[in-house]
Amino acid sequence: MSKSPSSITKKQSSIFLIGSAIAWGIITLLFFLLGSTPSPTATQPGWFLAGTNGLETGAFAIAALLCFRNWQSRYIVSGRQVWLWLGAGLLTYGCGNVLFFIWGTIWGLDPVVSLGDIFYILSYLLLATGMIKAALQRRLNLELTQWLIVGGVGLMGILLALFVHVQAAQATSDWAPLTIQNGLIPDLSADVLLAVKPATQPPVWITRLDHHLQPLADIISILYVIGDTVLLIIAATLLVAFWGGRSSQAWILIALATFSLYVADMFFAYAANRNTYVEGSLWEVFWPFSAIFFWLGAVVERSVSIHSYHSPRHRRA
Repeated sequence: MSKSPSSITKKQSSIFLIGSAIAWGIITLLFFLLGSTPSPTATQPGWFLAGTNGLETGAFAIAALLCFRNWQSRYIVSGRQVWLWLGAGLLTYGCGNVLFFIWGTIWGLDPVVSLGDIFYILSYLLLATGMIKAALQRRLNLELTQWLIVGGVGLMGILLALFVHVQAAQATSDWAPLTIQNGLIPDLSADVLLAVKPATQPPVWITRLDHHLQPLADIISILYVIGDTVLLIIAATLLVAFWGGRSSQAWILIALATFSLYVADMFFAYAANRNTYVEGSLWEVFWPFSAIFFWLGAVVERSVSIHSYHSPRHRRA
């Protein structure tokens, strides 16, 4: 039996979206490799910071739209509500990126704690809710070996997070803290301080808000650790639960997205706690990679679900 024009069009659309995601990832990696500066005291040009933020935020926005597309589809195997929550989480994360960029690059405020952190933490809650709904939809009945794998992943995540924070704390005890401005560690040179002067002065209420947010740095850091670890555990649970099933490919990609987010956050926590954070560092590529993996996961899930729905076995049933 020949395929209908509709099914061919949907397959071509999936191929195009997958190819676009791979191309986006390659362009992003090359942009970081060619433009990022290795020295923690070097200035980052404005075009580079705008480019990295645009690539990252654009990837999260596209991933969110694809998740919302799955939410609107009647074919999705893992449940439409799952993708509604995932899409909302990714969109919220993108809003956090915009605020982070404005806070640190445009206004020259300390980017380690910003208004964007509220959106980031909210996005973790939304993403975790979507993943939990996927787990409930699956009606988990894991074997002992599978639970041990999940427990091992969770323990590894917790130990690594503790290691990062302990090492950072020991490093910062050797010198006085420095104030981070415009994503850079300021040099004593007046020329360098002039180079990082923000292009636009923030409103007064933003300056006051930034002052009130600074004492929350440790609390926000802990919330990130908790959020990252929870997402990592849920992703590992879904990975072993869906393994070998028709949706396994999509959830492998979702697990990789979560792992990429975890890696980037650990690098950020280490650099921020040591006061050596440089906006646009090479390791930040893991944030757009996380969005790209979510992007691929949404496309693969829709493709597999449509194929499963139109399979001869499904039609005979």
